[in-house]
Amino acid sequence: MAQLQLDRASLMAKLLAPYLSVLVFWVCLRSAWLAILGYHAQILLWLWRERPQLGERPRARLLALALPFILAGPVVFVLLPQMASVQVGEWMRAHGLSGVALLTVLPYFGLVHPHLEELHWSPLRKQSRWAHASFAGYHVIVLSSLMPPVWLAAAFVVLVCASWSWQLIESASGGLTVPIMAHVLADAGIAIAALALASASTG
Repeated sequence: MAQLQLDRASLMAKLLAPYLSVLVFWVCLRSAWLAILGYHAQILLWLWRERPQLGERPRARLLALALPFILAGPVVFVLLPQMASVQVGEWMRAHGLSGVALLTVLPYFGLVHPHLEELHWSPLRKQSRWAHASFAGYHVIVLSSLMPPVWLAAAFVVLVCASWSWQLIESASGGLTVPIMAHVLADAGIAIAALALASASTG
């Protein structure tokens, strides 16, 4: 019984890990860098204790499962200005993302962040039916100062579907290599789109 309670507490702590960082560092302190580093520090703590594996190397044809996610960047670039209630550049600057801070956080977000997220969320998706919603929910908090409620609801649905898709890709490919690639393509594209939109709003 004690072990079961400990396992449940551990699962809850993992599901809520990003919320702690987002609420403290993004919402209260308005620091994007502290929010992402605080989140990743928690992930690394869990990874150090549990040491997850990437699984078997996928066949080359399975790598194509990641390709549709390359569309995330262009879609964000086209649609986000229509969905946002404030200028993207202004929103990013309000959370400390300008100049060097912006140029360094974007490659970190596009390359390092998706690796850590997939290592963290993959086992959670298998342990809890709430993992997809938990993954989407913290993103919605981040976006809540950028978008009106109707678009936040749409973003939530899209993020739930993305999380579910990565779980399906992991199952189909037999490991985390392909879902990590898919997540990288999505996040890197979004980072490039955000940089382009921020530059356009200041230019």
